Amino acid sequence: MSYYIVGRITQAGKMDHYSFESTYNLYWEELYGYCLHHCKDNYRAEGIVQDVFLSLWERNYPLELDTEGSIKSYLYKAIKNKVFDFYREQAKKNALLQELRLGLCDETCLTENEVFFNDLNLNLGKAIDSLPCRCREVYQLSRERGLNNKEIALHLSISEKTVEQHMTKALRFIRKKIESLS
Repeated sequence: MSYYIVGRITQAGKMDHYSFESTYNLYWEELYGYCLHHCKDNYRAEGIVQDVFLSLWERNYPLELDTEGSIKSYLYKAIKNKVFDFYREQAKKNALLQELRLGLCDETCLTENEVFFNDLNLNLGKAIDSLPCRCREVYQLSRERGLNNKEIALHLSISEKTVEQHMTKALRFIRKKIESLS
């Protein structure tokens, strides 16, 4: 069955208002169903069909043939292209969202790591402060000032063996304190 666009074609072969309205009434529901089937969103399908008809009106589609076939195929092709555009945009949005999620996760992980680091640093400071006086002094000269065992021994006027013993004792004590907090 073939439908003809009812209405007048202007001398330039363009669609007049009556022809446009007839075309709209004839195809809107069918195009909406087709679009809805492909994009699964009522609001989006309605918007796409309206955009296609708006484009048809703004371009003042030239009707070379008065038959349903030419205008119908044009409308279906336009709907198909708009649905493809919709999915391309969705893919771009999803990729951007994924990138943002990963960035947010990285920032969240950085924040968690910073909190963990600050907490660990605080507990380390408490553990160092609770070391016996000479042991703490040896540890601080080694770790905070970067002196080696020989330099510490000369600085404190003790043997290198005593420096090693104090460092061993300090490290064990600190390790136990930190492990007990975990």
